[in-house]
Amino acid sequence: MATTKKKQQEATTPQVEARIDRLMDGDFKTKAFASATIGGAFAVHGIRVIESDKGRFISMPQDSYKKNGETKYNDTFHAITAEARNALVDAVNDAYEQKLQEQQEQKGDAPDQTMSQQM
Repeated sequence: MATTKKKQQEATTPQVEARIDRLMDGDFKTKAFASATIGGAFAVHGIRVIESDKGRFISMPQDSYKKNGETKYNDTFHAITAEARNALVDAVNDAYEQKLQEQQEQKGDAPDQTMSQQM
């Protein structure tokens, strides 16, 4: 069993591609929802980009349930190694930053387009 675990840790981290499915408007902690494709073979949906007092973090998709009147949460997907988690977080953060930049550019272009259409 120890040999299998060691082989898993030595495995290379697959390529991770992420995209932002939806940006959230308003004053919410959840800023965006993302999806990721891992190694061109698996897709993960429902990843959340969250801004808190401690900074930005990525939350994996979760299921919730009640136990003794208390709501508990379980990740339905998570990375096994630190390297894989870092690759996923980096890909989602990069996609989020790119989406924000595109949104800013669209807002910046909007007045120019209106002016040129009026002329």
